[in-house]
Amino acid sequence: MNMTRTQAQLNDVRARTIRQCKEAHITQPLCGATALKIYGSEFPFTDEPDKFHVMVRDASHRRRAPHVKAHTWKQLEPTDILYTEGLQVLSPEAAAVTLAGTLNIMQQVMLLEAMVRNQLFTFPMFADYAHKRTFHGKKRTLAALKLYQDGSASMTETALRLELNRRGVPRLVLNYVVPNVWYPNGAPITFDLALPEMKIAWEYQGDHHRTDKAQYRRDAYKGNLARSKNWTLFDVTYDDLRNQQRLNELALQAAVIIAQRTGTVPRMDILTLQQLADRRRVFWKRSSSGT
Repeated sequence: MNMTRTQAQLNDVRARTIRQCKEAHITQPLCGATALKIYGSEFPFTDEPDKFHVMVRDASHRRRAPHVKAHTWKQLEPTDILYTEGLQVLSPEAAAVTLAGTLNIMQQVMLLEAMVRNQLFTFPMFADYAHKRTFHGKKRTLAALKLYQDGSASMTETALRLELNRRGVPRLVLNYVVPNVWYPNGAPITFDLALPEMKIAWEYQGDHHRTDKAQYRRDAYKGNLARSKNWTLFDVTYDDLRNQQRLNELALQAAVIIAQRTGTVPRMDILTLQQLADRRRVFWKRSSSGT
């Protein structure tokens, strides 16, 4: 799953994919994971590394060739195809919507925020495109649009935010800059996710936070300083993100702190993401101020 690669790794994947497509003489528009690799984007699903994905308007245009998997989209238009490095590639918007049929809402939000983060399109551009076009999975895409939040730094942070939200944690501030608190070098201290008015924050701890000595020391300094300023800071790992019970416990711990500080016990219903996207729900009315 292409979720945690560095920019250098993404650049390597891009260069290798372009070279392989040219060597294989791919002439049809590239789509799916192949297009995302060429655009240098992360993606929240498992790839078939030995497959090139191409898009055609109907089955009669499918090219039978080893390692080429053809997909059909009857609404494919010439304006959906761009030329990149001498290759035909679906536009970022078209690549995203044609994946919608196989992605759940969580994956769609993760992909959408990653593509905006990588400046492949803006949120308004994609929202306009998605509303106007016809494609499989459009209902989930429209829900994903409502759950989009600007400023996500990684797909794991997106997933953590949505898992907390659907368990009753209010709308969070992303990459929150703590006022009047700095590292010794003067850099501001930030939290991945925060409820500033409750002084609760969550930090996603990727493996590099443990193996990189400088990062480990920065994290320790941040944690100690945060606690000295009366912040409650939760460190979250990939194992936590994969375990429903651990996610339930994280949300419950936050609910206890909110109850202690406000005198009100928050509702802890576990919603589906489709339910969470319903703007009539209390979640949207009691969202964190400043978001």
